[in-house]
Amino acid sequence: MTDILHAMLGKGLGGLEQVFLDYQPILEAWAAKRGGRCVGVVRRGGKVAAAAAGRTPPLATMPALTDWDPITVGAARVLVRSVRPALILSHGQRPARVFAKAAPPGTIQAVCVHKPAFDVAPGVHYLCVGEHLARLAVERGASPDHVHVVHNAVTPPSARATPFAQGEGPVKIVAAGRLHPKKGFDVLIRAVGKLRAWDLDVTCEIAGDGEERGALEDLIRTLDLDPCVKLVGWTDDVAGFLATGDVFAFPSHQEGFPLTLLEAMAVGLPAVASEIDGPVEILKDGVNGRLVPEDDPDRLAEALGELIGDPGEARRLGEAARALVLGQYGPEQLARRLEAALDGMLPRA
Repeated sequence: MTDILHAMLGKGLGGLEQVFLDYQPILEAWAAKRGGRCVGVVRRGGKVAAAAAGRTPPLATMPALTDWDPITVGAARVLVRSVRPALILSHGQRPARVFAKAAPPGTIQAVCVHKPAFDVAPGVHYLCVGEHLARLAVERGASPDHVHVVHNAVTPPSARATPFAQGEGPVKIVAAGRLHPKKGFDVLIRAVGKLRAWDLDVTCEIAGDGEERGALEDLIRTLDLDPCVKLVGWTDDVAGFLATGDVFAFPSHQEGFPLTLLEAMAVGLPAVASEIDGPVEILKDGVNGRLVPEDDPDRLAEALGELIGDPGEARRLGEAARALVLGQYGPEQLARRLEAALDGMLPRA
C-alpha cells in the first residue's frame, strides 16, 4: 500500500495552484493502483479550497501562517500522523519546509519546482517543470537520480482562435498573467506605443490583476494609449479570452514552464515571447512562434509588426503551435511523465 500526501499552501489560484490541481487526480489514480490513497492538502481559506469545495475525494485544509509557527507545523504533524504517507509531495518552498519538520524518518520527500528561486536539501526529490530548473537543481547539489522533469500541461481548449479572420479593422494583441513586474507588461505597452507610432491599427487587451496595475495604468496614460490598451482584469475563462485575439504577446522576464503561453498556443494563436528559460523550451523561432530578446520593446514591436504584416505566416505559426501543445503537452502526456517520476521515487516492493 502506498499513501501520498500532496501539499500546496498558496493563497491564490495561479499557475502553481493549477499545476497542483492537475497533479491531484493523477496521484489519486496512481496511489489507488497500489492499494493506497493520495490526500491533497491546501491552505485553509485559500482560493483553491473554495474552488475545490464539493470535490470527491475532498481536499484537506490546514493553516499556513509561516514556515515555523507552532500552529502550522502542528497541523502538518496531525496530517502526517493521520495519513502515514510513504511520499510527501509539496508545491513550492513553504509546504516543503513545513512538512520536512513533520515527516518521520524514512518518508520520501519531493518538491515540485516551478521557478528558479528554490533551495536544495539532501535526499529530497525534485520534480522540475522545465529542463532549466532541473539543471539548476543538479548545480545546487541535488543528486541527478533525484531530479525529474515533468513539464506542465494544459487541457485541450474548447475555444479556437481565428487570427486575422476579420480582414479589416484593428489587429488585437492579447496577453494574460499576474500584473507583476516580472511579467514584463510594461514592455508590451511600450511596444504597442511603437506600433501605433508606425501607423499600425492595433489594440491590446491584458487579462489579469495584481500589484502593478496602478503603474501600468499610469504608463498607458503617459503614452496616450488609453483608447487602445486595456487592462481587462482577470477571467475564469483564459482560453476563451485568448481566442478573441489575433496575436499573443508574452514579454515575461522570468518563467518556469509557462501555462499561459501553452494556453495561447493551444487555441491556435501566433505567439511572440521573450527568449528566456521556459519559453525557449517550448517555442522555436520561425517554426511555431517568434522569440525576441527580453526587455526590448523595439524588437517586440518589430516581431509583432512582422506577423501583422503577414497574416498567412502568422496563421501558419499559430497552427504549428497548436499542434505542438496538443501533441506533447496535454493531460495524457502529463500523467505519463508524472507516473514515471513516481515510479522512480517509489518502486514497487
